[in-house]
Amino acid sequence: MKYRAEIDGLRTVAVLPVILFHAGSKLFGGGFIGVDIFFVISGYLITTIIVDELGRGEFSLLRFYERRAKRILPALCLVSVTALGLGWMVLQGRDFVEFVRSLLGVATFSSNILFWMEADYFDTAAELKPMLHTWSLAVEEQFYILFPLLLMLLWRGGQKRVLHVIVAIFVFSLGLAQWQVRTDPMSAFFLLPSRAWELGLGAFCAFALRADPPPLAAGLRNALSALGLALVAAAVFGFDAETPTPSLITLVPTVGAALIILFATGGTWVQRLLSTRGMVGIGLISYSAYLWHQPLMAFARHNSLEEPAWYIMAGLIVLTLMLAWLSWTYVETPVRKGQYGRLRLFGTSATGLAAFAALGLFIHKYDELDYRSGQFNVLNAQISLLDYENDNMALLEASAMPFSGYAHKLACLGNCDAGHQERDWFGADTGKLKLLLVGNSHSKDVFNMLLFSEEAMQWILPGRYTAQIGELGPGSKFFAARSYVEADAVMVVSRFKDSRDDMQVLGGLVKHMLDDGKRVIVVKNIFEFPRYLGGKWTVFDKNVHSALAEGITDPATIVARSDREYYQLYKSGATEPRVIEANAEIDRLKASYPGLIVLDRMDYVCSESEQTCFSASATLKKYFPDYGHHTEAGAEFFSGRMDEVGWLAPVLEMAQHKHTAEVSTSK
Repeated sequence: MKYRAEIDGLRTVAVLPVILFHAGSKLFGGGFIGVDIFFVISGYLITTIIVDELGRGEFSLLRFYERRAKRILPALCLVSVTALGLGWMVLQGRDFVEFVRSLLGVATFSSNILFWMEADYFDTAAELKPMLHTWSLAVEEQFYILFPLLLMLLWRGGQKRVLHVIVAIFVFSLGLAQWQVRTDPMSAFFLLPSRAWELGLGAFCAFALRADPPPLAAGLRNALSALGLALVAAAVFGFDAETPTPSLITLVPTVGAALIILFATGGTWVQRLLSTRGMVGIGLISYSAYLWHQPLMAFARHNSLEEPAWYIMAGLIVLTLMLAWLSWTYVETPVRKGQYGRLRLFGTSATGLAAFAALGLFIHKYDELDYRSGQFNVLNAQISLLDYENDNMALLEASAMPFSGYAHKLACLGNCDAGHQERDWFGADTGKLKLLLVGNSHSKDVFNMLLFSEEAMQWILPGRYTAQIGELGPGSKFFAARSYVEADAVMVVSRFKDSRDDMQVLGGLVKHMLDDGKRVIVVKNIFEFPRYLGGKWTVFDKNVHSALAEGITDPATIVARSDREYYQLYKSGATEPRVIEANAEIDRLKASYPGLIVLDRMDYVCSESEQTCFSASATLKKYFPDYGHHTEAGAEFFSGRMDEVGWLAPVLEMAQHKHTAEVSTSK
C-alpha cells in the first residue's frame, strides 16, 4: 500500500480536537467527532490492505493479526501499566476498583461493552474515567476480528458482491444508529453495530480508489477536498455534547473525512496542508497521544476541586504530546519494525493481556478489600466523623431501597425482571387516590417521600412508571399501561432535558392526560447545585472537608455553613440555563391549562423565612448525594418538610374529595 502523508495529517485533524474537547475547551465543543474520523480512516486503511492482499492471493489472517498486535498492543500495555501505578496513587475506594475493572475490558477488547453496561444513573462522570477512551479501540478491535473474515468469505463471489454486502451493512448500521440515538443512546454510542457504518464509509473509499477512477480536474479535486475539510471543521466547532451521536448528522464529519481521503491527492492545497511536517508529525504519534491524554486528564480532575485551570490542561496537552513522541519512538516503532517470531509475539501479548484481565477479575471479585489506594490524593481524604458517608455512589444506590422494597411486595402482572413497570400498583382498591408518578430517577425521590409520610399514605395509593418524558409522545405504550389507565391522577417528576425532547413532548403529554380525564401535576426541575472534584463531591462534602482542614469538627457548625451556602447558591440562580428554561415552560403550561397543578420542590428543600436550605442532619447524614437527588435520609427528612409546608396539599385535597364522593355514593 502506497504511503499517503496526508492521511497522517488527517489523523492530526482527528486527534487534536478529541484532546482539546476532553481538556474542556468550549471552542472545540464538537471535538469528540475526531473518533468518528478515526473510524473512517481505519475502515479505509484496513480495507485497502486486506483487499490488495486478497487480490494478489497473498492474504494471511495470522499475518494480519500479527500486524495489528504490533500496532496496537505495545503502546496500550505501556499506558495501562503507567495508569495502573498512577491510579493506585490517586484513586480511592470505588474509583480505584472501577478503574482496575476497566482494565479487564481493555484486555479483552470489550471496554466499549463494559462502559455501555456502566453508563447508567449511577455512573461516574465520564471525564473521571482514566480508560474510558479505550471504548473506541475496542470497537476497532472487534472490527479487525470480524471484517477480515467477512471479506475472505465473500471474496470468491467477486468484488461486486462484497460491495453489495458492505452497502447493506452501511444502510442497516446507519439506520440503527439514527433509531438508537433517541431510544437507546448509550448503545448507539458505544457498540459496534451502530458504528459499523463509519468504518464502512472508509471501506467505500478503499474500493473507490482501488477502481482507479479517471483523474478529476485539479480545481474539482481542490473544491471537494476543501469541502471535506470544511465539513470536519463545521462539526468540530459547531457540534456540542448535546449533538446526537452517532446519527445522520454525524455524516457531516465522516463524509468530510471521506472527501479528504478521496480527493486530497497530489497538488491540492488540502493535501499540501495535511502533508506539512507538523501535521504529519502529530499524525504519526496520534495513536499514542490518544492513549495518553485521557488518563492524565482524568487523574488531574481527581485531584482538583474545580475543573482544572486552563494552564494545567494546556500543560497536560504538552505532556501528552511529549509522552506520545517517546512511546512512538521507543515502543511503537521498534516493535512494529522489529523482527519478532510470531509465537513470541502472540505469547507475550497473550501473557500481558491475561495479566490485566486477571487483575481486573480479582479486583471485581474482591472489591471490598482495602487496597491502600489514593494515598497521594491531595484532596479526597477519607473522613470518619459521626454518620458522614464518603461514597456518594453508595448513597445513590441505597436511595432506591425504600421504593424497591415497596414495589417488590406488589404482584407482577408481566415481566418485572428489568424494572417495575408492570407491578400491580393499584390492585388493592382502598378508596385512596391512585397517584401515578411518571418520570426518571427524580420520580423515585418523590415516591420515597410519599412512603415516609404517614399523612400522604393515609390518602394516596402511589404507583410509578419509569420513563424519560421525551419517550412519552402520542404513540407511546404508556397510555395503554394498566397503571395509567387505572390512575386517578398523574404526577410528572423528571429532570427535563432538551436533548431528550422532554420539553417538546411535555405540552402534548399534559394535554393528552387532561383529555383522558386525569388530574395532572407537573413538578418543576429541582435547582441543580454545583458539584466538585469532578462530580464526586457535593456542596456539603466541600464544606465538611474545608471545615476539617480548619480544625472545625463541630457538626452543628459544619451543617450551618453548608445550609447557608446551599441557600446562597439557590438565591443566586446559579444553575443550568436548561433548568430555568424548563421551569419557565412549565409556568406557561400552567397558564394554558388552569386545571394543571404545578409544584416546586424548592419549597420544601429551602425555607425563605429562615433563609436557609437543608443539606444534612445533625449527625452529618447527607440529604443530597449529587446536584439534587435525595439520599434515603434526605427523602425521610424532606418528607417531614413536605408535610410541614403543605407541599402536597393540592394532591391531598384531591384525595379527600375522592374519599368524600365515594362515602356519599355508598350512602
